Amino acid sequence: MSGGRLDPARVAALVPCHREPPGADLVAGVLEHVASVLVVDDGLSPPARAVLADCAAGADVDVASTNGNRGKGHALATGLRVLLARPAAPEAVLTVDADGQHPPSSIPALLAAAGRADLVLGNRFRHLARMPLERRVANRLASGILRLATGVPVQDSQCGMRLLRGRALHEIPFEGGGYEAEARHLKRCLVAGVPVTWVEIPAIYEGAPSSFRTVRDTIRVALALLR
Repeated sequence: MSGGRLDPARVAALVPCHREPPGADLVAGVLEHVASVLVVDDGLSPPARAVLADCAAGADVDVASTNGNRGKGHALATGLRVLLARPAAPEAVLTVDADGQHPPSSIPALLAAAGRADLVLGNRFRHLARMPLERRVANRLASGILRLATGVPVQDSQCGMRLLRGRALHEIPFEGGGYEAEARHLKRCLVAGVPVTWVEIPAIYEGAPSSFRTVRDTIRVALALLR
């Protein structure tokens, strides 16, 4: 069962980044809804790392590193380890992409939904026309595979805006890798009977360029879900 109403003061945001650090506006917007932000540097260039240092100069923003470009899954796994090792570990972790695709205004909806689920995902499917065709196809493919593999109806399987608490945070392993790591974790949660739900968020593709490589990463996601 889910853990009841979630206190935003017990929530930490985790922001992985590779090409560009999160913008100051994004970080400030996230901090309006949660207690702290941890940015994970997954191989930023020296100039981008300097920008990140300026962004993290304020209170409640920390930086961790994967020591190279190891992939989004490794960045998320690194951040989760850091957050859960804190003396006052967060009750829940909110993941947000650094490229501006996830509006902070959607955070309250995810926090509210955490009262009924241990894993909450953003659902962009009501705004499919705004999603690039190749990303739409990749998402539909992964969602279809998940439904066949688990018998559970799956909405947006690829959204990186997620909230983990309870069993999804502490019991279901989140392993490293690339974009397939999120899909693999979702599948494990569904198979284990972890309460999972989705909340509608807008589809935004006007920020920094994504590191998602359509063919390669779609194949990796599909293979991870078929295992």
